Amino acid sequence: MIKSTSKAEKKQASRELEDKCWKFLKPLLEQLHGMVDRRLVKTLLDLVLVILMHRNRNHGLLLSELGDHLLGGERGPAGVKRIANLIHSVKWESSLILEYLWKRADEKVKELMEQKQAAYVIWDESVLEKAESLKAEGLCAVRSTKAARLKRIKPGYFNPPTDRPIFVPGINWLQVLVTGMKGTPVLAHLCWWTTRGEKASKKREEEGKILKKVLKLWGRKVIHIWDRGFAGASDGWQFQHR
Repeated sequence: MIKSTSKAEKKQASRELEDKCWKFLKPLLEQLHGMVDRRLVKTLLDLVLVILMHRNRNHGLLLSELGDHLLGGERGPAGVKRIANLIHSVKWESSLILEYLWKRADEKVKELMEQKQAAYVIWDESVLEKAESLKAEGLCAVRSTKAARLKRIKPGYFNPPTDRPIFVPGINWLQVLVTGMKGTPVLAHLCWWTTRGEKASKKREEEGKILKKVLKLWGRKVIHIWDRGFAGASDGWQFQHR
């Protein structure tokens, strides 16, 4: 938001963002309302708004910061407690959100089909680097792209000590988007996975699970687009033979 904008303009922009967020999440919030207390539903909506307004590429949010933004600095601990009550409630599961995303993506594909437009399924994967962390749940060794950029030779400076890749603590993620040639893409699925610990998994296993879901929903109605991370021979074989 531009710093020179007035308080009234900022307030109006905040209202517009809240309205858009409410419309986007309304089906999910209504479903959640049938499972948990209305205060937890309100917490979820407020939490999404806080993340949208205060989180960006270079600025993550700690749980204590989320609590501060949720209820104000003086009531930060109470905000953290509300978030904990929402996350740890036994009356709902994260699968509710995943199914909501698949449902919205399916509606997008049907909309594109009715308009006789091509529906594209975009597969994207990367890692979240947590180079300074050791205790966070699910951490595993991931190849650091940031380190690779820092090692590039600069004119007039010493050569980097090695060409070998650098691995740091982090976690893998994979997402699937649905879009047409025009319009806003829709997120169909987003998952995080690790190669260590009790929930250890393999890249091909995670991709295979999602591929089965996509084929069950849309079969050959959609066109798949992959980034270069899917360029391996095993990936090509897997997608060809399903």
